[in-house]
Amino acid sequence: MIRRATAFVLLSWLGLHGVAAHDLTPFQEPGRGHVLHEDVSAAGSETINIETYVPAACAGKPCPLVVSVHGLNRNAEAARENWVEAAERYGLLIAAPHFDKERFPTRLFQQGGVRGEPDRTRWVYSVIERFFDRALKSGRVAGESYLLFGHSAGAQFVHRMALLLPEARYSTAVSANAGYYTLPVWREGADGRAYPYSLAGTPATEATLKAAFARPLWVMLGDQDIDPDHPQLNKGRGAEAQGPDRMARGQNFIAVAASEAKRLGVESRWREIIVPGVAHEQRKMANAAADALFGGK
Repeated sequence: MIRRATAFVLLSWLGLHGVAAHDLTPFQEPGRGHVLHEDVSAAGSETINIETYVPAACAGKPCPLVVSVHGLNRNAEAARENWVEAAERYGLLIAAPHFDKERFPTRLFQQGGVRGEPDRTRWVYSVIERFFDRALKSGRVAGESYLLFGHSAGAQFVHRMALLLPEARYSTAVSANAGYYTLPVWREGADGRAYPYSLAGTPATEATLKAAFARPLWVMLGDQDIDPDHPQLNKGRGAEAQGPDRMARGQNFIAVAASEAKRLGVESRWREIIVPGVAHEQRKMANAAADALFGGK
């Protein structure tokens, strides 16, 4: 009842502030908006607020959808705003879900609620898929897939979703400037590095890993994101073992993935993309991803 009441209050607030009825069907009006998405995850029955943007060019026709996952500050509005310029340039719909810290702590947000939960439908990653079902029903989304983008903590969310839920309908998953990674191996190591540092302790198998390697995952790294003392950089032993900074850790992740794909005898569609002159800057990484993905179309 408390969550229902919260949803009612939020609906009332949206109405008072003149936002169109995005809480019912997403992407119906141009501009910024919100949609309330009822879902079930490891956190329980939840109402998730999703920030949206529709450029004027998409008001009368279906357009590609970008799902932008926020970082450690849990700012879904910023995750949307950082894609507005690209949305206008390329005609893209934007959806940025808000996974607040109170209901979605690290084990549920960045780590998806995977550990100890064999039911994939209860992983937080599956929330994205169920919202996509709703987006498709709106009639505003072009195609049968979406671009999945995350920066920093959102990049952790994205690469783990790509690794553990390869059946998801993203066209490309873009993990930009993640702080550390789940390595695609099952070796816990002498110091017990299980999930989220490796696949140990997850339901992943060699078959699901092969499926993950067959899907496009871009690991985008700003070549100036090299501060080993960045205040938001994970300094735990498992993260430090992957490298001193975000760029080094991303390169290590790709190297381990290439080795594992070779061991399994499969081709990997995972790519490392270095973005020159960019540090830990979400908007610049979003624009670089948009230009690389949509600029040639």
